[in-house]
Amino acid sequence: MNEMNHDAGMPIAITLDAGTYYRCTCGQSQNLPFCDGSHPAGKSVPIPFELTERKKVYICSCGNSDHPPFCDASCGVETP
Repeated sequence: MNEMNHDAGMPIAITLDAGTYYRCTCGQSQNLPFCDGSHPAGKSVPIPFELTERKKVYICSCGNSDHPPFCDASCGVETP
């Protein structure tokens, strides 16, 4: 992810309904952490993810996760 804030240190905790979402990777979205199509053509690709039920998720904000868009504590910050 080319525009992630590697110094952010905290995942984004958010409760989402079931559905398909797209995690912004360019940092230009007006609807962060989600993609709104603001990225330059061909420069960044949003990360799609789907939830089958309403749940609280932890979105990676540092870019170090091995399981994007979700936080996996690679930055040292544990999630519940």
